[in-house]
Amino acid sequence: MNRPGPPRLAGGDPASVRCPPPLWRRPSCRCAPAPRAPGVAIESLGLVETAAAGASLVDFFHATPDAGLVEMVHRHGTLAGWQVGSLEDARLAAEVGCDVIVVRGIEGGGRMYGSESLWPLLAEVVPAVDVPVLAAGGIGDARGLAAALAAGAAGVRMGTRFLAAVESGAHPVYRDAVIAAAATDTVLTGEFRSGWPHEQSSSRVLRSSLLAAQGFAGDIVGELRIGPVSVAVPVFGIAMPLRESTGTVEAMAMYAGESVRFVRRSEPAAQIVRDIAEGAEALLRAWC
Repeated sequence: MNRPGPPRLAGGDPASVRCPPPLWRRPSCRCAPAPRAPGVAIESLGLVETAAAGASLVDFFHATPDAGLVEMVHRHGTLAGWQVGSLEDARLAAEVGCDVIVVRGIEGGGRMYGSESLWPLLAEVVPAVDVPVLAAGGIGDARGLAAALAAGAAGVRMGTRFLAAVESGAHPVYRDAVIAAAATDTVLTGEFRSGWPHEQSSSRVLRSSLLAAQGFAGDIVGELRIGPVSVAVPVFGIAMPLRESTGTVEAMAMYAGESVRFVRRSEPAAQIVRDIAEGAEALLRAWC
């Protein structure tokens, strides 16, 4: 949700019920403080500096909260966030000065850093820290957003829900597999770890991609294009199949959370956000 301006429920007078304020922001950058990591991961302190100079929020993940990194981001007047999977890390993120904490449960798709389900962890973290908390992991509909807000979160983060969006860069085979999947079609596995530096290497993927990788004969499943560069993707590599990926994309890491149950068609991202926000507003008004 990148719409500017303060959030509030539509209609009514200023005294009407309001949602807890989510972190409205301009573009953000997610950073993994590690030698190498997938996606938009940052691979040097210099790049963290660059990200902090050009984004409104630098969001770290898959590591212990670090005061030095947070201070580096703050020097540029940029917000610092940290994705956590435990109460201990949430408290540490607040102590080192993070402006927002993302509580992520194992229901979510992609790389894992933690072993707890979202809702019990969220219930622990919200009263334990004094900074905005976002809920993530398995949320993909209005009821999930409303429940997170009612539990004290300032908002939610969704990833899987947008894999099939019109604007998504996911490969068509990947997108179609997500649309066809049920929540029980995802699985936590430690096998997609080639190229991942951390000891904690589990991830949630579509079961079909794990089975395809296990049955693949060979070392290289395909190629991933990053701008003008083509990178070979090894079997059980960490790269997900993007639009321009080639090869046996069915055997690449198709990251997906349990919220696949809510993905049934391709539609614009703005429509997904609108439907979920409006549905959550209606539910919150009904509950009040």
